[in-house]
Amino acid sequence: MEISRLSRAEMAAVVVETLAAAGIHVVLVGGSCVCVYTNERFASFDLDFIDLTYARRKAIAAALAIIGFTPRGSTRYFAHKDSQWVLEFPSAPLAVGHELITESQVAELATPAGTIKLLSPTDCVKDRLLNYYQYQDAQCLEQAKDVARSHPIDWSSLEMWHAGEGHADRFQAFKKQAGSPGQK
Repeated sequence: MEISRLSRAEMAAVVVETLAAAGIHVVLVGGSCVCVYTNERFASFDLDFIDLTYARRKAIAAALAIIGFTPRGSTRYFAHKDSQWVLEFPSAPLAVGHELITESQVAELATPAGTIKLLSPTDCVKDRLLNYYQYQDAQCLEQAKDVARSHPIDWSSLEMWHAGEGHADRFQAFKKQAGSPGQK
């Protein structure tokens, strides 16, 4: 396997499956999740994974060493000399704001290199909106709209999430901006 030739989705699948073989279950989140759902219309320079098993960093490092990723100092980052992406492992739990995401809610996407576990399109939208609402990051709003326009979204779940995060007044505006094509 030539790491340098893998697409983002393929690289994520290799990481997910390599760690799973070591008993470590991770989910792709953040900007790279958006990139997968939008066919790379946005840029992200890392692959963010939340570890559902709360494995020790040493165990993650040992598993990733099999595919040539090494720790960057004592941080939560791992690099490979032939990979254009750095791997990052933000702290668990898997959540978007105050809403915990269970393993049964995680989406899967098959690639030629294996299967990725990643946020569902609905949870990806929530993640991007959270960043927009908290930090006024306009690109996150565009990412949320793009994912919502391209994939089926559970609008009732999104509406409840807005209320739970204290943004009930912003739901209808987002729904209108996104065009809500994939209603559930």
